[in-house]
Amino acid sequence: MSDSKKPLTPVKPAGIEIIYLYPCPHCEREVPLIAPTRPAMAQCDACRKNFPIVPVDDRTIRYIKLILAGGKASIDPDFL
Repeated sequence: MSDSKKPLTPVKPAGIEIIYLYPCPHCEREVPLIAPTRPAMAQCDACRKNFPIVPVDDRTIRYIKLILAGGKASIDPDFL
Protein backbone atom coordinates (compact mmCIF):
# COMPACT_ATOMS: atom_id res chain seq x y z
CA MET A 1 0.00 0.00 0.00
CA SER A 2 1.10 3.51 -0.70
CA ASP A 3 1.24 6.20 2.00
CA SER A 4 -1.18 9.05 1.39
CA LYS A 5 0.67 12.25 0.53
CA LYS A 6 -1.51 14.70 2.40
CA PRO A 7 0.07 18.10 3.07
CA LEU A 8 1.56 18.72 6.49
CA THR A 9 -0.12 21.25 8.72
CA PRO A 10 2.20 24.23 9.37
CA VAL A 11 3.80 24.13 12.81
CA LYS A 12 3.48 27.05 15.24
CA PRO A 13 6.52 28.26 17.21
CA ALA A 14 7.08 26.55 20.55
CA GLY A 15 9.45 29.16 21.97
CA ILE A 16 11.53 32.22 21.26
CA GLU A 17 15.18 33.18 21.61
CA ILE A 18 16.69 36.60 21.09
CA ILE A 19 19.94 36.82 19.17
CA TYR A 20 22.30 39.76 19.62
CA LEU A 21 24.95 40.66 17.07
CA TYR A 22 28.32 41.69 18.47
CA PRO A 23 30.88 43.20 16.05
CA CYS A 24 34.26 41.50 16.28
CA PRO A 25 36.85 44.17 17.17
CA HIS A 26 39.46 42.30 15.10
CA CYS A 27 37.70 41.68 11.76
CA GLU A 28 34.36 43.54 12.22
CA ARG A 29 32.25 40.46 11.49
CA GLU A 30 28.93 40.45 13.36
CA VAL A 31 29.00 37.49 15.75
CA PRO A 32 25.51 36.19 16.71
CA LEU A 33 25.01 35.26 20.38
CA ILE A 34 21.82 34.10 22.07
CA ALA A 35 21.03 36.77 24.70
CA PRO A 36 24.22 36.68 26.78
CA THR A 37 23.16 37.79 30.26
CA ARG A 38 26.58 37.49 31.92
CA PRO A 39 29.94 39.04 31.08
CA ALA A 40 31.85 36.59 28.93
CA MET A 41 34.37 36.12 26.18
CA ALA A 42 33.03 35.53 22.68
CA GLN A 43 34.89 33.89 19.83
CA CYS A 44 34.54 35.21 16.31
CA ASP A 45 33.53 32.46 13.91
CA ALA A 46 35.48 34.11 11.08
CA CYS A 47 38.88 35.06 12.54
CA ARG A 48 38.64 32.78 15.65
CA LYS A 49 39.89 35.53 17.98
CA ASN A 50 38.33 36.05 21.41
CA PHE A 51 36.90 39.33 22.71
CA PRO A 52 34.96 40.41 25.81
CA ILE A 53 31.26 41.26 25.46
CA VAL A 54 28.87 43.45 27.41
CA PRO A 55 25.93 41.38 28.69
CA VAL A 56 22.29 42.23 28.05
CA ASP A 57 19.72 42.82 30.78
CA ASP A 58 18.02 39.57 31.82
CA ARG A 59 14.86 41.42 32.88
CA THR A 60 14.49 42.87 29.38
CA ILE A 61 14.84 39.43 27.81
CA ARG A 62 12.23 37.96 30.17
CA TYR A 63 9.90 40.91 29.46
CA ILE A 64 10.12 40.44 25.68
CA LYS A 65 9.50 36.71 26.01
CA LEU A 66 6.54 37.36 28.31
CA ILE A 67 4.97 39.99 26.04
CA LEU A 68 5.31 37.69 23.02
CA ALA A 69 3.94 34.72 25.02
CA GLY A 70 7.06 32.71 24.30
CA GLY A 71 6.74 33.40 20.56
CA LYS A 72 3.05 32.48 20.23
CA ALA A 73 1.90 36.13 20.09
CA SER A 74 4.19 36.86 17.15
CA ILE A 75 2.46 34.48 14.74
CA ASP A 76 1.21 36.13 11.55
CA PRO A 77 -2.61 36.19 11.99
CA ASP A 78 -3.14 36.19 8.22
CA PHE A 79 -1.37 32.82 7.98
CA LEU A 80 -3.72 31.08 10.38
